[in-house]
Amino acid sequence: SSAPATRGHEDTKAYISTTSRKTGKKKKKDMPQSAFATLPPITGAAVVTSIAMYPADVIRAICMANPGTGPATALSGFIQAHGMAGFVKQGLAAEIARASFSRMIKFWLQPVAHRTFFGRDVKQGSPITKGIAGALATFPEVWTISPLENLKLAEQLDKEKKFNGLLDTSRHLMRTRGFFGGFYIGYIGMQMRQCLWTGGFFLTLDTFRAKYREVIPNKLASDILGGFSAGVFGTTLNCWTDVVRSVIQKEAVAATFDPKSKPASLLNHINPFYFLSRAYSIGAARGFTALYSGYPVKCVHLGGSGAILAVLVPRFKQMWGVE
Repeated sequence: SSAPATRGHEDTKAYISTTSRKTGKKKKKDMPQSAFATLPPITGAAVVTSIAMYPADVIRAICMANPGTGPATALSGFIQAHGMAGFVKQGLAAEIARASFSRMIKFWLQPVAHRTFFGRDVKQGSPITKGIAGALATFPEVWTISPLENLKLAEQLDKEKKFNGLLDTSRHLMRTRGFFGGFYIGYIGMQMRQCLWTGGFFLTLDTFRAKYREVIPNKLASDILGGFSAGVFGTTLNCWTDVVRSVIQKEAVAATFDPKSKPASLLNHINPFYFLSRAYSIGAARGFTALYSGYPVKCVHLGGSGAILAVLVPRFKQMWGVE
């Protein structure tokens, strides 16, 4: 009697096993990963990077808004006007918010853009498709960060201490130039800048990493060097756009304190031909090298940012349990 009972028990287990395979839920690892799953680790990496690179951003902004000004002169002038506390007070809140969101959204949306426009995962993409996806990811980024970019630059360049904090700066630009005219000054330049840097970064990042790993087996070292090199490559592409848009924004903010000054046409903020004409005029007046004012500092700023992000983003994702 025990043999039939055993057979019946085994048949029951087999039935349950077969049924569970047919009707059971997929394992978690087989489920497609939500696009939002990578947001927390990428945001964490972006915030850390923004805080670490803020002092370099201050010097970069001063050099680029004043073509021909060297890093040492920019640093001494800033400290003389604001003291060491200026690194904490002048535009810090706006820059941390802007830079964190900027880095977060581009590193989050680049894989999404790659799947959307090229129909395959970013790991299966070529350097060209990765670069294009990176450039496309910057459009929602720049639409969002432009107000913070203008507020931050206005505070960083405020030698005469006309502004009393972020809220006061915001009220002044809104009152004198309106929403678009005050918060989207130099928009087309910022869009070009972000497209060129982000596209250049993702175009070359994996290539630089692979080349460094051929001579340096250590993965951390190759990530640091690869990220820095990709950041410098993007900087080489976009430096001139940052100089031109900084000059445009500096002049526009200064004009808001002149009652006789007429607001510039709103179309100038989105007109690439106006932007290119300003680039030509700066180059013609001060030489081509003026368009690369602050280039070494910008390399430190964006090369360093690229290195930190290349290290932190994949490791924070791994800690968070996402790909």
